[in-house]
Amino acid sequence: METEIRPLADALGAEITGIDLAADDQAGFQTVLSALLDRQVVAVRGQSLSPAAFARFAAHFGQPQPHILDHLRHPEEPAILPLSNIFKDGAPVGVYDGAAYWHTDMSYEADPAFATLVYSIQAPEAGGDTRFANLAGAYDGLSDAMKKRIADLVVRHHYGNRQDRDQGSRTGASPLSEEQQAKVTDVFHPLVLKHPLSGRKALYAVSGSSMGIQGWPDDEAADLLDELAAHATQPAYVHGHHYAVGDLVVWDNYATLHSATLTPPATCAVDTRLLHRISVTGLPASVH
Repeated sequence: METEIRPLADALGAEITGIDLAADDQAGFQTVLSALLDRQVVAVRGQSLSPAAFARFAAHFGQPQPHILDHLRHPEEPAILPLSNIFKDGAPVGVYDGAAYWHTDMSYEADPAFATLVYSIQAPEAGGDTRFANLAGAYDGLSDAMKKRIADLVVRHHYGNRQDRDQGSRTGASPLSEEQQAKVTDVFHPLVLKHPLSGRKALYAVSGSSMGIQGWPDDEAADLLDELAAHATQPAYVHGHHYAVGDLVVWDNYATLHSATLTPPATCAVDTRLLHRISVTGLPASVH
């Protein structure tokens, strides 16, 4: 089958068909990477990947970065974090809520994630989508005055959701244990990030972990970050992806925000959601 690439939406996104990522060849990876740098989010349809094969493919993009929620990591591949609405003995088998707000993966880490990959194992007929916002496009859409105002600002990041800090909320970040909380510290990243591969400028993580701006009062910082987040998540910059079984979706954390949609607990096969997720830090070895 011939490989085909087509845009998913005006805002961002590309769909690739006719490629087998289980073959784990360099050509397949380069096809996905090229589309990712061009379109920020890539959905590769019709894949069949074991946990080990998924982890091997993810490693082409950088160093797999196990999530701080270590009690939920996959038993065979610790870099995999299950995302699911399946419950066993009253507890979720993976992350159930905790990502239903605009955020950038691992932006609370000193060495943040370049890419996140999600492989769809079970997908509900309706719901369970992920929304993506194009932060490169959003930066381009700012006024020259705003671009000048934010050019040199440095943002303080910390695990959590700036706009909902209630740990019992479905739109807050997944709660951490005391041991996990002890591993979290403040980190600092530029508000405007020049992509290390494409060279394109983008807003960086203006929602989610961005808690303040270096040298600014917290209320003024929150006002500016909220303004930028509202700008970046306008419909013109947003696309929602509905998963099908076998989808491998990759997104560029240097150039996007994303948000899960709230999903009720699974009751049967048609409303069950199970995704495997890996984030990677660093850059692909092939482009160093």
